[in-house]
Amino acid sequence: MLLGFLGTGFYSYSRGVFLPALAETLADGSRMAISIGFSVAAIVAAIISPPLGRFLDNHSPKLVILIGIFVVTASYLALGSVQTLWQFYLIVGVGFGVGMTCMGGMAWHRSVIFWFDHWRGRAIAFAVMGASLSGIMMPPLVTWIVDTYGWRTGYYTFAISTAVSLLPVVWFLMKDRPEDIGEVRDGHKYVESHQAEQVEIKDDSREWSWQGLLRSPAFWSIGVIFGSMVCVFAAVMLHLFGHLLDLGFSTQQAALVLSVTAFFAAFGKPVVGWLSDFWGARVSIWLALSCQGAALLAFTQADTYALALAAGGLYGFGYSGMSPLRTFAVSTSIGSRSFALATGVLRWVELPFVLVASPLAGFIYDATGTYNGAFVVLAGLMAFACIGPLFIKVGGARERRMVAATQES
Repeated sequence: MLLGFLGTGFYSYSRGVFLPALAETLADGSRMAISIGFSVAAIVAAIISPPLGRFLDNHSPKLVILIGIFVVTASYLALGSVQTLWQFYLIVGVGFGVGMTCMGGMAWHRSVIFWFDHWRGRAIAFAVMGASLSGIMMPPLVTWIVDTYGWRTGYYTFAISTAVSLLPVVWFLMKDRPEDIGEVRDGHKYVESHQAEQVEIKDDSREWSWQGLLRSPAFWSIGVIFGSMVCVFAAVMLHLFGHLLDLGFSTQQAALVLSVTAFFAAFGKPVVGWLSDFWGARVSIWLALSCQGAALLAFTQADTYALALAAGGLYGFGYSGMSPLRTFAVSTSIGSRSFALATGVLRWVELPFVLVASPLAGFIYDATGTYNGAFVVLAGLMAFACIGPLFIKVGGARERRMVAATQES
């Protein structure tokens, strides 16, 4: 949770607050030009993710996370001193592309999969709550810092807090696998008291090659579903703050909408975790996609502050499942043995979505002076992604009951 709070939470929820100032300082006001930097980061992340995923499946997530913390800290320091657009592209593209991939979800989700099986959905959901809790607190705080001290001071603050808070916690407290402390997945106590529920699912321990993954319909379906979700999330987090300012709301009002979005994302995660454990991935994913699509359309009609807050809450609940459901779907449809490799290769499937969404939203804004058209396009993408769950496994307790019934018969 702390990694999510200070890592992906800072990076994802605060960059939209910096966007207008960065565009004016480095790109003659072009928000599309700044958006391209984050697309470069996505390309770098896609390049390094497959080999990094293979390493994570067989070696130490802790080591990878520590490297990521060092790189991200250095990148924030450099970003606070950036003077030109090409320097911004280099720091964001390479620095954050590498650093966030190392200290981000792929590494610590790999650890959660090592530790949990039966209640995997809820374990993932609670682990990723940190990023959403960061989203509740960070937009108003970062807005105040940027308004009062400037955006450069904001990045210096991020650098110090990331290093001071994360390095000692990860170094002293994180354990890669339960066997490191003489435990087993789910814990000896749970396994011994629930012997009847211990069902072996053969696909869970299957070791995949990347060629095998590319032949799997479930793999491609997961890529389409979560490539859509990730690109919409990236575009909304980058451009929503600016959209709300364009609608006439103050910076603090816009920041509060982002906080409400993150609040519903944080407290929607346990609900999504429970749904995925008991009802499986399909129903949970359809619910998440529907809420996001409806919220995006509501943002185009947000002529009152109350409607903007309601749309933010609905969108937050919808994307609360983005991270836990992606991990849950990969670990159940592909299996946990090659989880990180599959997650790494998925970056290439998701990359076209991620590359297009944020710059496209910026282009539509630059061309029309409004984000409404961009939000309609993104809502349509959510509708298209609803096809994907038909091709993945259900997972969770429901699938274990089905397997148990089959084995008994």
